[in-house]
Amino acid sequence: MFGKRHFVRKIDLTCPYCGHLQQEPAAVISSFCRSCGEHFRVRRGVAHASPGLRVSGIAEIRAPRKRTLPQLAPSTVEAGDPEVGLGDSWMVSATESAREAKPLPEPPASPEADSSEMPAGAFFGLGTPSTVDGGDKEEKTSEEGPSLGSEAQSREALSQGSMGALIAAQKTVIVAEKEKMPPNYAGPEDRHKREDSVPEFPVRCFRCHHVQSVSRFAKSTQCERCSAYISFANYEIKQVKSHTLRTRGDILVAKKGGLIRNSEIACHHLTVSGAIDATVDCSGDAVFRHSGTVRGHVHCEKLVVEKGCEVRFPDGVMANRAEIAGHVIGNMTCSGKVRVARSGVIEGDLAAVDLELRDGGRITGETLIDPDTTTVLKLRKGFNPSLIG
Repeated sequence: MFGKRHFVRKIDLTCPYCGHLQQEPAAVISSFCRSCGEHFRVRRGVAHASPGLRVSGIAEIRAPRKRTLPQLAPSTVEAGDPEVGLGDSWMVSATESAREAKPLPEPPASPEADSSEMPAGAFFGLGTPSTVDGGDKEEKTSEEGPSLGSEAQSREALSQGSMGALIAAQKTVIVAEKEKMPPNYAGPEDRHKREDSVPEFPVRCFRCHHVQSVSRFAKSTQCERCSAYISFANYEIKQVKSHTLRTRGDILVAKKGGLIRNSEIACHHLTVSGAIDATVDCSGDAVFRHSGTVRGHVHCEKLVVEKGCEVRFPDGVMANRAEIAGHVIGNMTCSGKVRVARSGVIEGDLAAVDLELRDGGRITGETLIDPDTTTVLKLRKGFNPSLIG
């Protein structure tokens, strides 16, 4: 609870200058004498004088007062010493302070120094320097030229047109604001309009089927009718998976890739080189280079089925034009021209504006050639975001 007290061991030291005896801690390496004030060093418990030159005394400043030499001690007064005045501060030595401080001689005055004093205002040109002789003031005129500040204007002249003068006169002060615009800013009148318009392409919403024009440099947009978010990202499917993709970019199904297990995709251009069994909403060209099944009401700009491919459309397909070189199973509606190659086969009903059937091509269902055939999709009043079609 109570700590052990530690007492500092002290040693007796004798000042090497005046012989004064004082106590200091045992670990001391230097100290000052409490009697004469001299500094000394301590080695192995013995005080030694500090090496180097010693100053004869410490200078001190006396208060301004008048004294004469006869008031000092008789031993300090030498014959022929003049009367000394201590009106100013004088420097005296410490060794002589014991003998009533004999003052040091006053330094001689410089011959170039002038006893006349110049006011601060005259130095900065706000007045004219003057001297005092017997209480009379005489103005000095400069022979070299006009003094500094002699041509300064009056205060009334300087105040004309200032903010303080305008406020005092109760005048309206209008300060023009500096426009903070970038250095390369050009106003509407200085702008040059582009001669060629920005290229645009139509985009069909995969929810409400609304068609709007969008810049080709856009990365995404929003449907003007239903506010659905439409991305323009492109995808490439290299593995067989079940995907649900909604974009108006391009989708490429590689040879080793595929869309199975009720996949749902919405895209612009579709290129199928692998297996496919999905619901498709295509607003651009649909090119099939591999057999597969496409569910939902497929609507595309151009339908291409290459030779050796068998594509099933259980719910039918609508296109603006078509080129069939393979085998198509399902009903087809085309608002443009349908070309059936020699190896092309259409198993289902066909309604088109124009038909080009090569020798060897076959159409097993009813064929209707009507110039009023249309493939425009009706706008939906409502939609289900979880389904495409």
